[in-house]
Amino acid sequence: TDKAKEMGENTKFSATESAEAFNYMAMAGWKTEEMLSGIEGIMNLAAASGADLATTSDIVTDALTAMGYKATDAGRLADVMASAASNANTNVEMMGSTFQYVAPLIGALGMSMEDTAVAIGLMANAGIKGDKAGTALRSTLNRLSAPPKQCAEEMEKLGLSLTDSDGKMKSLQQVIIELRSAFRGLSETEATAAAKHIAGAEAMSGLLAIVNATDEDFQKLTYAIN
Repeated sequence: TDKAKEMGENTKFSATESAEAFNYMAMAGWKTEEMLSGIEGIMNLAAASGADLATTSDIVTDALTAMGYKATDAGRLADVMASAASNANTNVEMMGSTFQYVAPLIGALGMSMEDTAVAIGLMANAGIKGDKAGTALRSTLNRLSAPPKQCAEEMEKLGLSLTDSDGKMKSLQQVIIELRSAFRGLSETEATAAAKHIAGAEAMSGLLAIVNATDEDFQKLTYAIN
């Protein structure tokens, strides 16, 4: 209560709005100290993006929980999402929708929020946003981690793997770099077929958006987010 009142006095948000943000944190299972440490990052993201504070709190808490991060990482995720929104054709609400679909898998694979935001931004620049981007990335990573026959054959042909020689999971950034490199030598027809085999028919457009982005756009977005 005291913190909500303080936020109402010192920020653009009212005490009532701050209380609503705390409510979403509580529903996500955050304890008092976690709420107090996380509220500032969430407020900064809401203020920077123009998004509703309660909605932003819901997005951040859900994504952090699904990816296996702690409440103390709220500021980090806020920075990552703000950077992605200002350097790619997306916004916080659409990124929140994407995270809903893919965040649990990102957490299970031990991949980072930064690399996920890069993939989301590259897809968004090609018009693939929100739940469509989440579905595409989830399908691609699902199939790469447990490849069906056609996917496995395509991965072997292109020299792709989700794990290194020691069986350790690669970072999503490394996977993206290897995918982009593998697709570089393919014709348009070959690339389309390869994307369909790897990601599946519904998700292939998301994968093509990631591999077809220019090196300049990929590097600029990666640098900005990191």
